[in-house]
Amino acid sequence: MRFLLYLYLVMRLLLGAPLDTLIDREHGLPNWYDPGLQREALEAWLDLQEAGKVEGLKIIDFSDYRSYAYQNRIFARETVKYGESALNSTALPGHSEHQLGTAFDVAWPGVSLGVRDPRNERLYAWLESNAHKYGFIISFPFKQDALWPFNNRWMPLVTEYIYEPWHIRYLGKDLAGRIFDAGYLDPSSPILPQDFLTPWP
Repeated sequence: MRFLLYLYLVMRLLLGAPLDTLIDREHGLPNWYDPGLQREALEAWLDLQEAGKVEGLKIIDFSDYRSYAYQNRIFARETVKYGESALNSTALPGHSEHQLGTAFDVAWPGVSLGVRDPRNERLYAWLESNAHKYGFIISFPFKQDALWPFNNRWMPLVTEYIYEPWHIRYLGKDLAGRIFDAGYLDPSSPILPQDFLTPWP
């Protein structure tokens, strides 16, 4: 019986993480998991990018797949810059959705991520309305607390990280549509995309 369980786990690992894999501070990926950028996610990203162009938007893929080692370097760099507060915006190695090969950081060409530029603002508003049509969600949407004048632009609130309108993750049209319909983009709603995801063994 134990052999069958091990065989099952090995097969799950060899087949790779499902699209609905939960990645957060408690649920991570092994350091050897190295799928690269996933073809289905890339094709969906290209469709989304083309749809944006039709509506006059310029969208570039600022960052996509990151290996465990690369995320480790990013986290080390951010920790040197910001100390413990780096955890508000940067995932530990093994705990980044980018390692799945289905997450993208996107921006308007020539404009940095997170900069309150009208071009980025326009792009991010369009993503909120349209990303789910191509199978994407915004992993860390804007949230605020009506009882206290606080939101997650600078510090996490409900979400594990600050508001990241540039960070989109491919989940497939069906799941992304269900998450969108559940109202996860409502700033006052506690619903998060992670509520719909499942840990991977």
